[in-house]
Amino acid sequence: MENIYGKNGLQKVINASGRMTKLGVSTISKGVGETLVDAASNYILIDSLYEFAGKKIGEMVGCEDACVTSSASAGIALATASLICGNNLSMVHHLFDELPRIAKREVILLKGHNVDFGAPIAAMVQLGGGKVVEAGYANGSKLSDIEHAVNSNTLAILFVKSHHCVQKDMVDVQDVVKLANSLQVPCIIDAAAEEDLSRYMAMGADFVCYSGAKAIEGPTSGFVACRTTELAANMRLQYKGIGRAMKIGKEGTMGLLQAMKEYLNGEHQSLVTKEHLNPFIERINAIPGCSAVLVQDEAGREIYRAKITFNKDVYGYSAKEMITKLQEGEFAVYTRDYQANIGSLAIDPRPLNSLEELEYIYKRISEIGKEHQ
Repeated sequence: MENIYGKNGLQKVINASGRMTKLGVSTISKGVGETLVDAASNYILIDSLYEFAGKKIGEMVGCEDACVTSSASAGIALATASLICGNNLSMVHHLFDELPRIAKREVILLKGHNVDFGAPIAAMVQLGGGKVVEAGYANGSKLSDIEHAVNSNTLAILFVKSHHCVQKDMVDVQDVVKLANSLQVPCIIDAAAEEDLSRYMAMGADFVCYSGAKAIEGPTSGFVACRTTELAANMRLQYKGIGRAMKIGKEGTMGLLQAMKEYLNGEHQSLVTKEHLNPFIERINAIPGCSAVLVQDEAGREIYRAKITFNKDVYGYSAKEMITKLQEGEFAVYTRDYQANIGSLAIDPRPLNSLEELEYIYKRISEIGKEHQ
């Protein structure tokens, strides 16, 4: 399991956490790799490439147009800025000079959605010139919370579809989109890691922000599906303003298109699947102090993981201690550790590159447990 990072003296990583930015998100296919090299080896008028890519993506996901971005988070910032500036190039050039004179820049965000996904989502809104206005509570929300927050200064409603967000007693995304449409307020959906590339646009959202490197398994990239070409064009205009600092290059754009083509054609197949987790779970359960079960993704997606609970009195280490222990050795094993404080870690099979990596994880858990036996 040698790779370029190990050859350069860096600790090698086994990613059993998920398609996480801090771990390089995902790996690309041979076809995407070849596309990156081909695109990087030639010249193109970037503005025309952006327009071409937007139309191609629109055809793929069922919207009028799209704006390619460097990431889903960049998409939030650019969508926000585009709603403030419209097609006014002077405002694009002087956005932050103009902001003190602009009242209509409030972006309504459910309190339970005001999360840190590796960076504060509020910072993405603020980067685009918006001002976050929270609605509802951290442990629940109603449509009336959003409706009450809407006023003449409301720029947009932002809905975050993510496992990072509070799931309990939150309003449904479709209901939020309907409300936004009825109030004639633009609706932005952060769907960075979502697997359905058409669902939210079909609901009536104005902007839907996706990562190109998560479910799609493309290069570092993203796109925003836009309800109209006007909205997409106004977003692309931001590349002459704040978007310049978060631009996507020709190779990333073409690599994204190839990855989307493969993804929508069903060519992406995980090397380690839910079925492979079942015998893995049985073996983990045979380790004293370990208890493993198959669980579904907390946000309701069709993603299944092995949840391992550690009994420190028997095994020797708590789940929180195991985070560090598993990152020691030849390979740093990164697990899904959101519930480590209540005793468990999860193994996500999707990012694993081989069954050999799953076997390595089992061996490490087994070896670490024997240290205290």
